Amino acid sequence: MLGRNSYSAAQVAQARKDFAEMAAAWRAVASRSEPVARAAAEVQVFNQMVVALEGWFVHRLRGVEGKDGNAMNEVRLLALGVTTNGGRFPADPTIRWKPDASVTGYQAGDVILLSEEVFGRLAGVFLDGIAKAFAG
Repeated sequence: MLGRNSYSAAQVAQARKDFAEMAAAWRAVASRSEPVARAAAEVQVFNQMVVALEGWFVHRLRGVEGKDGNAMNEVRLLALGVTTNGGRFPADPTIRWKPDASVTGYQAGDVILLSEEVFGRLAGVFLDGIAKAFAG
C-alpha cells in the first residue's frame, strides 16, 4: 500500500468510537476480576491496544506526521517497541524525542507498561494529531 497523506474525519471518528468501546469492555471485565489478575492483564491489554491503534493509521506518511516527538511519533515508537524491541521503548535517531514533553515519559530502553489511564490519554492526543495533520 502506498503511504497516506490524509484520513477522513469519519475514519478518525470510527477509531475513537472503537477504542472507547474496547476500553469500556476492558473495564467491564476488569471490574469482575481479582486485583492481581487485573493488574497482570492490564499491561498486556493496553500494550496490544497501542499496536492496534498504530495499525489503524500505519500507512501515514512520516513527512506529514512530523518528527518532532509528537503523539503520532510516540504511538509509532511504542508499537515498534512492543512488537520488535522486546517490549522496550526504542531509540529512533530520526525523531526529536523529548520524554518530558511526551504523554508516557518513556526514554529509550524503558520497559513499556501501559495502563488504561495512560493509553486513554495517549489515544486521545494521537487521534487529535491524526485529525489535524491528516485532515482529508
